[in-house]
Amino acid sequence: MYENVKSLDYTKKFLQSDSDPATMEVVTRTNAVKSPTNSPETTKLVYTVKEVAQMLAISQRAAYNLCNSTTEFRVLRAGGSIRIPKDSFDAWLYRAA
Repeated sequence: MYENVKSLDYTKKFLQSDSDPATMEVVTRTNAVKSPTNSPETTKLVYTVKEVAQMLAISQRAAYNLCNSTTEFRVLRAGGSIRIPKDSFDAWLYRAA
């Protein structure tokens, strides 16, 4: 009833032994594997605290403290999550630079 999949060798059945550039180009051209997060239509509307910390080159704790104390840019709180609207933060960062 059950088949031991560890014993089967899927590489010979599904993978080519050598690359065919023509095949690779067709797959690339048709976007056979397209990630929804990497599509150009997807634009971020908010930053996470971790992303803000990375952009400002500060620790996450310092970024949380900044979000809790600032009135310079908007901070959204939903449950336990903190999100910073991109437009508000980018404008603040531009003014500060």
